[in-house]
Amino acid sequence: MLKHILFLLFAVLFTRVDAAIADIDPSTKEYIRKTFYAGVENEEKAEELKEYIDKKFGKKLKSMDPFVVAYLGGAETLLAKHAINPFTKLDLLNSGLDKLAYALKKQPRSLEIRFMRFSILHFIPAILGHAKERDEDLAIVYELLLKKDYSELDKKTQTGLVKFLLESDRLDKNQTAKLRPLLK
Repeated sequence: MLKHILFLLFAVLFTRVDAAIADIDPSTKEYIRKTFYAGVENEEKAEELKEYIDKKFGKKLKSMDPFVVAYLGGAETLLAKHAINPFTKLDLLNSGLDKLAYALKKQPRSLEIRFMRFSILHFIPAILGHAKERDEDLAIVYELLLKKDYSELDKKTQTGLVKFLLESDRLDKNQTAKLRPLLK
């Protein structure tokens, strides 16, 4: 009898946690996104985002929504960009990329998370050995953009993604020709 009660209690607790994780309000998502993009050029904003996520969502990745894990990882990669010490830089980059990989295991077809990792990997030196992940992300982002599904990211945002891909010079001529019409 006690085993059944404990099982039911754990089931209820974990169901509530999962439901809470899935419900990130739009204003929180918007704040996270804006702070992340501000952090590209502003180290304080990258630190602010990391601290915000730590305070609001805790530090246990397993209890976080993949969106939050991805942006936490993204914030760490931005902190790596701003770091002066090469060892700190590499540690933060690897930690951030690990979090992005974790988020992608949870949501492998997320256009937003895939694009975030692709855009980060696009700018890091090839010697660090992430070309496979970068190329995989590029292929999936390309495929998802062609579907014109605006349920995760609106058309304006996706148009920005298309522009980035075209400017990245990582697409072949055929891919470029197929994506260009999405700018209209």
